Amino acid sequence: MFVISKIITAFLLIPGIFVIIFLFLAFKTKYKKFMIFLSAFLWLISTKPISNLLLYPLENIKIIKQKAPYVVVLGGGVVNKDIFRSSAHQFKRIVYGASIASREKIPLIFTGGGVGFESKMVKHDIKYLEKSFNFYIKTYFENKSKNTRQNAYFTAKLFKKLGFNKKIYLVTSAFHMKRAMIDFKKAGFKVIPRPTDYLSNYTYVWYDFLPSMESLYKSYWALHEYLGIIKAKFLD
Repeated sequence: MFVISKIITAFLLIPGIFVIIFLFLAFKTKYKKFMIFLSAFLWLISTKPISNLLLYPLENIKIIKQKAPYVVVLGGGVVNKDIFRSSAHQFKRIVYGASIASREKIPLIFTGGGVGFESKMVKHDIKYLEKSFNFYIKTYFENKSKNTRQNAYFTAKLFKKLGFNKKIYLVTSAFHMKRAMIDFKKAGFKVIPRPTDYLSNYTYVWYDFLPSMESLYKSYWALHEYLGIIKAKFLD
């Protein structure tokens, strides 16, 4: 029953249901080959092996064993009805950044938030962590940026204002690190990457080869980052 339930669930929910729909349409329209292609493509891109394949070049990051006087943490979204107000992606970044700042006794700079509400949420989370685990870190907030390029630009302006040198630990999700490094280096920073929040997972069971929304989500973010890297390298 477990095997049957996994198969039924995979093809009754999104994206599996669309794999079935495209196959059905292949026999009902004159675009048979195109519909079969869409079905196969959607199935593949929604499986764990393919999402891992897409993520590997992004998350394969060389960890540099150097020190920096500051740690910069990139924002990644908030929720406002949880104990912690940061999204899951952002929360991992904050915890890792705070651990580095606390251990090495250096300031943490949070960048992101657009109109400012994200910074308020992050302040709440950092205060909660400080109180719960009895530590303190000096924290600065850049709250004007709305994307990675702006993160780098406005953080550079903040560093200039504060008189900080531009050698930093950069903390963001592993799949996002390579694009972030491009933008921060363009802004004059010497970047020591400290990735967290890895999406890839190389342990497999048989149903990882069935379509799933989780794998499609990971594939989406991988493709999104590739487009972002192209834009950062050649268009910005």
